Amino acid sequence: MLLPATSARMSWLALNAINEEAHKEYIQGNLSTTSLVWNLQQGLLNEDDWLIIATHTCDIKKSPDTEPYVEVLRTYWTTDRGLIHAAGINSVRYFLIHRQSQEGQVKGLIADAAIHIQLEKEALLSCVPSNGFQKEDISTPRRFKRWLGRRYNRPVLSDELVMAVQKPIVKAISKLHKSNPLHQILDGISEILILPYNKGLPYQIDMLFIRDERHNAPVISAENEARLTGWITEILQNKGKAKLVSGPVLSLKEISAYDYANALELSTDQYSLTQEE
Repeated sequence: MLLPATSARMSWLALNAINEEAHKEYIQGNLSTTSLVWNLQQGLLNEDDWLIIATHTCDIKKSPDTEPYVEVLRTYWTTDRGLIHAAGINSVRYFLIHRQSQEGQVKGLIADAAIHIQLEKEALLSCVPSNGFQKEDISTPRRFKRWLGRRYNRPVLSDELVMAVQKPIVKAISKLHKSNPLHQILDGISEILILPYNKGLPYQIDMLFIRDERHNAPVISAENEARLTGWITEILQNKGKAKLVSGPVLSLKEISAYDYANALELSTDQYSLTQEE
């Protein structure tokens, strides 16, 4: 459920010194925490932003006396194809709620997990909600529920896998020209999973591309599957630290439970910086 974000504010705490003399010491790094105080800071969201409900239905139904707040996330439209791809695949921070195409331009409705806001529950009675998910789309709402909790329990890729596999692919996606047909292929993928054969360089990996189950998601043909795996193979070869053994495009019905449970997720919007960076 979407709510208009007009006049909505995000809040955070900033640590400040209690007086001017303490501030000078704070800048020099010599101040103890006893001379600091947390102050509430606020900033307006953009006028055309939205808020999407992230609180579970059962908690919304609880009495405001025991559960007085509802949690929402900042949501907004973007034409950034790189961000749309990332949010539609394995992004930890961003989630693609809806994608639409008008006159050749693709727009995506993105939820941002980094901006959480608490609303007074009783205020919902005065709001007019909109449905962010398409009526025919039953898979995206299910994925959204899983995504909300994944930010806190996802396994972290090792620095070696980041440098050998994730970083080259993230950079290559960000450099794709807007007219590149790979955009359309990536629009048909909901997850990219990695299964390494070995623990050291050079890595031998399987990469599993999970089909997007949205009713209007692009269908990936055998020719497009070959184009995608060929592109990934070339990226990894150029880096020289990993080799793609296989890269099938699978539906959730086709992937084994063992592979799905043991595979590593490849986030396509960001990667952890190593100490060298």
